Amino acid sequence: MRLHSFRSFRGRLVAVFVGLFAVILATCFLVVAAAVRASARHEIGEELRLAGTLFVRQLEFRSQQLVAATRLLSGDFALKTAVATADQETTRSVLANHRQRIEADVLMLVSPEGSIAADTRQPGRLGAAFPLSRLLEEADQAGEASRIVVIDGGLYRLAIVPLLAPVPIAWLCAGFAIDDRSAADLRRLTGLHVSFLRRQDSGFTMHASTLDGADRDELQRGLAAARTAGVIKLGSHPHVIRAEPVSDEVLVVLQRPLAEALQPYDSLFTTLLAVGSAGLVLALVGAVAGARRMSRPVRELVRVARQVSAGDFGTAVSGGRRDELGELGTTFNEMLAGLRDRERVRAALARAEGLKRFFSPQLAEILSAGDESMLASHRREITVLFCDLRGFTAFADTADPEEVVRLLRDYHETVGALISRYEGTLERFTGDGLMVFFNDPVPCPDPAARAVRMAIEMRDAVQRLLEEWRRRGHALGFGTGIDMGYATVGRIGFEGRFDYAAIGTVTNLSARLCQEAGDGQILVSQRVYAEVESLVEAVPLGALTLRGFARPLIAFSLLHLRANGPEARQPLAKDERPLAREQTG
Repeated sequence: MRLHSFRSFRGRLVAVFVGLFAVILATCFLVVAAAVRASARHEIGEELRLAGTLFVRQLEFRSQQLVAATRLLSGDFALKTAVATADQETTRSVLANHRQRIEADVLMLVSPEGSIAADTRQPGRLGAAFPLSRLLEEADQAGEASRIVVIDGGLYRLAIVPLLAPVPIAWLCAGFAIDDRSAADLRRLTGLHVSFLRRQDSGFTMHASTLDGADRDELQRGLAAARTAGVIKLGSHPHVIRAEPVSDEVLVVLQRPLAEALQPYDSLFTTLLAVGSAGLVLALVGAVAGARRMSRPVRELVRVARQVSAGDFGTAVSGGRRDELGELGTTFNEMLAGLRDRERVRAALARAEGLKRFFSPQLAEILSAGDESMLASHRREITVLFCDLRGFTAFADTADPEEVVRLLRDYHETVGALISRYEGTLERFTGDGLMVFFNDPVPCPDPAARAVRMAIEMRDAVQRLLEEWRRRGHALGFGTGIDMGYATVGRIGFEGRFDYAAIGTVTNLSARLCQEAGDGQILVSQRVYAEVESLVEAVPLGALTLRGFARPLIAFSLLHLRANGPEARQPLAKDERPLAREQTG
């Protein structure tokens, strides 16, 4: 019952109305969600941009503070005296005291030659080369230097100042480690996740972060792509990120989960869902009521349509409505009134289509129109084309009937399409032979040119079929003859069976020229050649003695259309000499 209700017009109306309303609600919800998400992402991006700027400035400020503190330490008289007298014990003691006082993670003393003279972090590597020679050169040129650097695999904010007595006798280096503890301190100040990574040839290496182990690995692997997109997924949760360079190799990455920015909008989405659900219920109630009212006239139309299908054309749709459905009922009644006329028109069209299967399109149009005056016997100048297959009689005597029918079908389909395209009147089929004439019953301005063009295109098309047939072992050829002149044209026959035919010397001569033509030849009379001389390339054959004609007649063998003429085609490779006469089908 439920399935039947859904398949009914009323059920489908309800489904359409409610479905459209649901789609609109879902679209609005998705648009709002997308706008909120974009707004939240933009808000986080602006927050990260400002935080990144302040963060870099804060790092620079702390670097300046570190340089000032280191410069203050370098003025200690006891340290200078110990370094000047090479008192290593006193030097280590003074450095240890100063490290505790400024809470530094490392204090180092570097000789002017670049070797380590003292190191509070690793006292045992005295005399080793200072690992940051470029930073030392920078300090030598600028008088002091400060930078975030990598020492023994760890990140440090390092400051270098000279130890003057009064000339530089050593370099004092003070540094603070950048580790998870310092990253956590920065998160408490900014409310953002903070990570320090170092750029290497193989990617990025994590040094410090407020993230846990799994998120650290994902950030380290996906940072290269995430810097372009501005978003990275950590644990299936999207985070908006911003990377700021703090040195040549070190980046600080600030990030915030997108879900945190979307939390204030949860109540908005809850309200939207509640309003949408209530609207969907109201839409369902309204759709059911509207569908009942709209389905009544539709059911009336169904009732009348069933009576019409049963043959009752006297029925009608009851009126009473003044809306579009009422207009539909009125239009339906008018349609019923015109059905008989349309049936008559359809029968006439079917008759015309049936005639075209047995007559040329021109004759079929005349017969279907009912005007048979043009079919009366009359005299007119026409161009006649005869064509047939060479060697068809011998082929038909030896081949299977099915093979003969198949060959004729391919042959007739090929030449028949060209006859229709060039608007020729097909008088008859005689197996493999065809007779086509132009300029009747519908006159045309260029009957000879049309016949020649069609003959050349027909020859080229049939030659392709001949190649296929020869591969099957059938030695067939194709010849054509064309003449023009006056003939008596009209309807001949008897009651119940009429043909539209042309009678005269022009038909006999074109038939004899066709018999005389060899494979691939198109023989035309002198009169036809005079009409198309500027259009074609031809070879004169001289005077031919044809059966049924007392005097020899001048004939020409057409080769191809001229290269500079319209619809010119490449010539086929043929012997220009007159071919030997072959037996026609």
